[in-house]
Amino acid sequence: MATPLVRRLPRELRHNFGRYLGIFLLMTISITLVSGFLAAASSIERITGGMRDAYAVEDGRFTTSREAPAEALAAVEDLGASVHENFSYDLPLERDDAPSATVRVHLNRNGFNEAAYAQGEAPQGADEIALDRTFAEHARIETGDTVRVGGRDLTVSGIMTLPDYAALFEKNSDFVMNTLTFGTAVVDRAAFASFEGASVSHVYSFLFDDRALPLPERIDAEQDIADALASHGALLTDLVDAASNQGITYAAEDVAGDQVTWETMLFLLIVIMAFVFVVLTSAAIDEESAVIGTLLASGYRKRELIAHYLALPCLVGLAAAVAGNVLGYTVMVDPMKGLYYNSYSLPPYVAAWSWRAFGLTTVIPFLLLMAITSVGLARKMRCTPLMFLRRETAKAGMRATLKLPERLGFSARFRLRVFLRNLSHFTTLFVGIAFASMLLLFGLCMMPTIEHYADSLRNDLVAEHQYLLKAPLEIDATDDEREAFAAATALAATEQSQLEAMDPIELAALAQKASTVQEGAHPVNVKSNDRSVIEQAEKFAAGRLETARLAQGNEEVVVYGIAEGSRYWNDVDVGEGKVAVGRGLAQKCGLKPGEPQTFSNKFDGAAYELTPSSLWGSSSCMAVFLSIEDFNELFGNDAGYFNGYVSNDTCRTKASTWTNAIWQAILPLPTWTRSAPRCKTRWAM
Repeated sequence: MATPLVRRLPRELRHNFGRYLGIFLLMTISITLVSGFLAAASSIERITGGMRDAYAVEDGRFTTSREAPAEALAAVEDLGASVHENFSYDLPLERDDAPSATVRVHLNRNGFNEAAYAQGEAPQGADEIALDRTFAEHARIETGDTVRVGGRDLTVSGIMTLPDYAALFEKNSDFVMNTLTFGTAVVDRAAFASFEGASVSHVYSFLFDDRALPLPERIDAEQDIADALASHGALLTDLVDAASNQGITYAAEDVAGDQVTWETMLFLLIVIMAFVFVVLTSAAIDEESAVIGTLLASGYRKRELIAHYLALPCLVGLAAAVAGNVLGYTVMVDPMKGLYYNSYSLPPYVAAWSWRAFGLTTVIPFLLLMAITSVGLARKMRCTPLMFLRRETAKAGMRATLKLPERLGFSARFRLRVFLRNLSHFTTLFVGIAFASMLLLFGLCMMPTIEHYADSLRNDLVAEHQYLLKAPLEIDATDDEREAFAAATALAATEQSQLEAMDPIELAALAQKASTVQEGAHPVNVKSNDRSVIEQAEKFAAGRLETARLAQGNEEVVVYGIAEGSRYWNDVDVGEGKVAVGRGLAQKCGLKPGEPQTFSNKFDGAAYELTPSSLWGSSSCMAVFLSIEDFNELFGNDAGYFNGYVSNDTCRTKASTWTNAIWQAILPLPTWTRSAPRCKTRWAM
């Protein structure tokens, strides 16, 4: 039913056009940016979530120092996993108009980690190659171009992405990805065979028959795989579960984490705009209080007047939500998509509608805007018709009749009375300014926060170098010990056919040197170091656990086992069961000295209760420290176990070639594999 109040809306809009236009633009821009981002992010999240099934992404991979025997692979398949060769060559890619780069060349894949083509097609001849999309874009390579890879000129037949290299990490232990000088490629079998002179990486990807295995059970199965490989002569050098493979998980985790920041920013903006609406409508009510009093005296109800003054904010908010979504899904989705597609090698983008994104960018902001505005109007409408007629709306409540002390003086009481009459306005203004200041600080503090974090990390570094090993490796050894292990390594890394072709005398000499390796001894570094370097290097052990945060979720924690009286961690109080925790971890997870805290291993579900005895480091330190003896006892390792060195000098190590399985394959050491750490976090290191 049309009323005189409806006819007043156009006049009110014209009278406050500038105010409402500003709110409309601010809300539209905010929703445009956030809806564009969430639309792109939700689509990418759906793409990454479906990659495991769509492209048969591996459940894990293992690497051997040479081609694994057929019986070893058969033993793995008997455990309920299909194994696929994922061999590769790391070859130089040279172009006249660009700096050289490294490409990891794979065979065309079928049945596992299948490539997704953005342009062109899979290579079909010995002179064709398909390159990773992100790498190709940064190198400005297109289909049809000719590139020189491994000394051979190849034509780019396609631009593709590999699901196990969604983030281009050259090594899984790398801290940052490299999209400029590292990429992946696939070729057909004839082209792959032409690179046989180069060093090949013997990587095998495996998929469990039961792909719904929980992570702890999957890790147990992978332990069985490692044991089966070692017992059948495979020289295992690495085993990584898909959950610990940064190339597979990093992009999806980044997309999920960024959405929280954008959603928080949107809600802050909406709350600010809602308070602005409250101020505008409150001012309009004060200006028209006499008219409102007349309408109330004439029989209009307060809810009708609230609905009237809520109409314009509702229309403006609804128009801004519609405009913001239209612009977000049409104009902003491509730039927001590019934020990730310029950095990650993801399959071709397919837009998908997300009700969650729609609710977060449209429904919730609109309802929040209307709720805050309605509350403000309802509080304003508590006045009686007589108070509206007398323009005494600002005097409502106890503060209007509050008796002020006479000793304050007239001026002080007058100022205080004015303040009390407008207390609601000041409160609303204060809240709005507080939220706006929060947004401003959020932007201004970003870089200083990052710089402070980097400085804190630098201060927490105890040495110039920190080496993390896959297995214990002694750097202090005699020449005879180094020769013995070098001989054992040479025998382990040589194919059987090559061993048979060797001079019998030379082969016997190698075997004689290898046989001097003592049973149960740690491998030694075959590269010699100066005595000064050896003496200043210090062993440590490290593993990963999780503990609950104060807010929500779990925090991943590095647990260090260090020497008592360490020359590097010289102020960390450990030993005799003492546990030191980083100050940052204590603040984030609520750890306090003397109060036990539960830590868990996400890979096998094991739980450990540790009681901090002291705090160490800055607010950026997120680690836990024990003595190396307590560390090995906690995780059930051998007494002499360690997996790292800390040093101020550069150590010459060859750690990546040493694994326990090598020695079991060469020497009759049935207990050797059990000298490895029983803490299954080693697969994630």
